[in-house]
Amino acid sequence: MRRLGALLALLLPFAITAAQAEPPAPPVALRLTYVTYASGFTTLRLAATLDLTAEGYRLAINYHTVGMIGFLFPGHDAAAAQGTWQAGAAAPFSFQTEGDWSGRPFEVLIDYADGAPEIRRLEPRQAAVRERVPDALRQHTIDTLSAMALLFQRMADGESCQIALHVFDGRRLMVLASQPAGSETLAATTRSFFRGPAQKCDVTGRMLAGFLMSDGPAERERVHRGAVWFAHPIPGLPLLPVRMAFTTRWFGTATMYLTDIQAVRMAANGPGRLLPEPASPSQEDPASR
Repeated sequence: MRRLGALLALLLPFAITAAQAEPPAPPVALRLTYVTYASGFTTLRLAATLDLTAEGYRLAINYHTVGMIGFLFPGHDAAAAQGTWQAGAAAPFSFQTEGDWSGRPFEVLIDYADGAPEIRRLEPRQAAVRERVPDALRQHTIDTLSAMALLFQRMADGESCQIALHVFDGRRLMVLASQPAGSETLAATTRSFFRGPAQKCDVTGRMLAGFLMSDGPAERERVHRGAVWFAHPIPGLPLLPVRMAFTTRWFGTATMYLTDIQAVRMAANGPGRLLPEPASPSQEDPASR
C-alpha cells in the first residue's frame, strides 16, 4: 500500500508561501521500499532513503535476505553516502557500509579529499585473497551509492540516463555505464502497486581491478547487465526507480519491485551520517595491509 496520506501530509508544508512568519520546515526525504524476487522466491527486502536537492544528495540503503534464502544465506547491509553536485557530477564527502553475511561481519568507511578516496576503515582485510587496487586507479572515482544518486538526479531533472563512471567501493574498481533503452508499459502485478508507462535504462558493470586471486579469465572479463525502470509512482513526485533487474552470482536474474513510499523528516542541520563513526581510525591505508 502507498502511504499516500502520510506522504502528502509531510509534503504539504512546502506549499506554504515564504511570506508566512513561521520558520521553514525541515527538508523531506523519500523512503522507498523494495522486495526482490529470483526464480519465483522472495530473496531480499530493501529500504532506500533518498534526499536529493539542488546542492547535493544523501542516499542510504538497508537490506536483508528473507524467506528461504534468508534462512540459507542470512545477511544484512546498511550503507550511506552523501556529497554535493559539481559541474553535473557527484562529488562525495563520505561513504559507509557495514553488515554481516553468513556470520562474517564487514565494514568500509571512505572519506574524500579533492576527489580522492581515503580509506579509513576496511574490515575484513583481504590482502591474502584479493588483489589490491593501485592508488593511481582510485583517483577521481566515486562510491556505488553516489553513482546511484547521480543516476536518480539525472532522471529527476529530466535529463538522459547516459552516464559512465569509475566506481571504487574500498576493495573493487568497476566501470558502471547506463544508457536509455526506450519506454515500456509495466503491467499490473501483485508484487508492486505501480503499473503504467516507464522509462527504461540499461545498466552494465565490469570490474577493472580488485579481483579475487582465484578469479579466472572468464570472471575478469565478465560484464554484468541490468536495467532500471523510472516512472512517476505518485502524481507530483519526480521520476523514481519503480523496478530494477540485475544478475547475481548465486540466484541468477533477480527483479526488485517498488512496494511502498513514505516521506520522512530530515534533521534541520543536514542529513549527517547514518552509520556510527569507527573508533580511532588508523591513518594507515588498510587496503595496503
